[in-house]
Amino acid sequence: MKRFRPYFHYIKPVRVKLILGVIAGLIGGAALSAGFPLMIDKVFPVIFADGKTGLTEEAPEWLSYIAGNNVLMVACLMLPAVFLVSGVFSYFGKLLLNYVGLKVLEDLRLDVFRRLQKLSLGFHGKQKGGDLLSRVMSDTMLMQQVLSKVVFEMVVQPGALIGSIGVLIYLSLQDSSVFFMLIGLMTVPLCVFPIRSLTKRLAKKAALMVGKQGDVSAVVSENLASQPTVRAYMMEDDQVAKLKENTESFLKHNMGVLKYRYLISPSVEIVSAVGVGIAIYFGSQQGLTLDKFLPLLVALYTAYAPIKKLGNLSSMIKEGEAALDRLEFVLLSKEEILDPEDAKDLGNVKGDITFRNCEFSYGEHVILSDINVTVNAGETVALVGESGAGKSTLVSLIPRFFEVQKGDVMVDGISVGDVRKHDLRHNIALVSQQPLLFRGTVAENILIGKPEADRDAVIAAAKNASAHEFILSLPDGYETELGERGEGLSGGQRQRVAIARAFLKDAPILILDEATSALDTDSEAQIQESLRDLSEGRTTFMIAHRFSSIRDAKRILVFAKTPDGGKIVADGSHDEIYETCGIYRSLYDKQS
Repeated sequence: MKRFRPYFHYIKPVRVKLILGVIAGLIGGAALSAGFPLMIDKVFPVIFADGKTGLTEEAPEWLSYIAGNNVLMVACLMLPAVFLVSGVFSYFGKLLLNYVGLKVLEDLRLDVFRRLQKLSLGFHGKQKGGDLLSRVMSDTMLMQQVLSKVVFEMVVQPGALIGSIGVLIYLSLQDSSVFFMLIGLMTVPLCVFPIRSLTKRLAKKAALMVGKQGDVSAVVSENLASQPTVRAYMMEDDQVAKLKENTESFLKHNMGVLKYRYLISPSVEIVSAVGVGIAIYFGSQQGLTLDKFLPLLVALYTAYAPIKKLGNLSSMIKEGEAALDRLEFVLLSKEEILDPEDAKDLGNVKGDITFRNCEFSYGEHVILSDINVTVNAGETVALVGESGAGKSTLVSLIPRFFEVQKGDVMVDGISVGDVRKHDLRHNIALVSQQPLLFRGTVAENILIGKPEADRDAVIAAAKNASAHEFILSLPDGYETELGERGEGLSGGQRQRVAIARAFLKDAPILILDEATSALDTDSEAQIQESLRDLSEGRTTFMIAHRFSSIRDAKRILVFAKTPDGGKIVADGSHDEIYETCGIYRSLYDKQS
């Protein structure tokens, strides 16, 4: 459990329930392991005297004292009483400890998810979405199962072991011939060797198994997110074959885990059988009778049962450690973009944006280099040029989605690295090519722009985005529930809701990242009017491949790919750069 020690702080809020669960589990385990052998030794002989049902004339003094004249009835009730005590305490122990496990799962999953919100877009871009989903859901669930079962069994089984050994010691003190049965317990330490050897091999298999489980989740997630492409290119059979390949690999590693896990029980049973055989031999040499031997045999086997179960738990712990390794990949990943310790106050942002000697790379691949440009407050600037020249990357530097490796990005003369991300992004609105709408109502999706806004403000934003009329035509108007990614709305309608969100936010800086490129000509024409109103009076960066969408921009920045990375090769109005920039002229002529 040393591996899990850094995460014990998750138990602190539920430590009272944990303590109560431990106590209940100990009592439940000890009650059965000690009570049943004692029933065989002390109570059954009273009930079954001389081979027939009935009480001996001389019932034990302790039983007569408890039962009075109802010795038989009380003796018969003792067996269900033992199981009742064991069952009740085991039930509450398991219930409390499972609650602890579920609460820890909830907190751990939230921390992993919270960490994912803080990690940079660069981190997310390098990972498979399905694999991250598997880490958040499957791996945390495996951790919960490990915590719940392992914690419960590590409480109950030691209790059962203590109860069994206690009975053996008690009976050995009663009769010296019984002492030799304790020799059987000398084989207990030998059980450690097969358990240790098997769990060492199991750990490697468990690490591979949980990794393959993530691959399976990644294939399914990618497929479900790409159904139109899968159907259009008739990839159904290929996708099934790909999943089959991954599931077979997962099955192979899963069976490797099970192979070693299920070897633990028979290994312990063989060792324990040897110990019992030795104990029987020495006991018989000392004249141990069958009536004395039976309770000892039961106690001895109930002593080995906890060891066997604890051995199985060690295999689960190894699986839990493998899941924890995958969770720590997220939890311990370096947060690349941090808030400064002494953050500056942006104040009322006007919207002057300056890029000074900026460079940015993905690993060794240079995306932008030598970027020097200033955009004045309220100015609308179009970014055009070759694909992969760094247009989207440039605007992503403003809200610090990415961090420049060299140079500086400034808002109103203050470096974006000197202010809190929340304060910076509060002043920026984004409308992307594929606006993401969340599950919930239309109104809730618009309110993302300003959660504290009232209904009148939401309606005003929708009207500005030319969305009010189609929203009213929906079954429940603004309270219409949308499906995943805005299912239920057309592409143009989703885009208008996103624009309404930006209107409601009313930020001084606006980024339009190919906001109309996915729309048909008619929808684009309608939304262009809304975008024109939205960008008025705001510092606007308009990325577009369609030149029809940038006709309102008085200033155009042309990007080109060079051996040193993407650079701005022209800056000016359409008429100016059309005459001087061959790249722009070629792109424009192809579309016009």
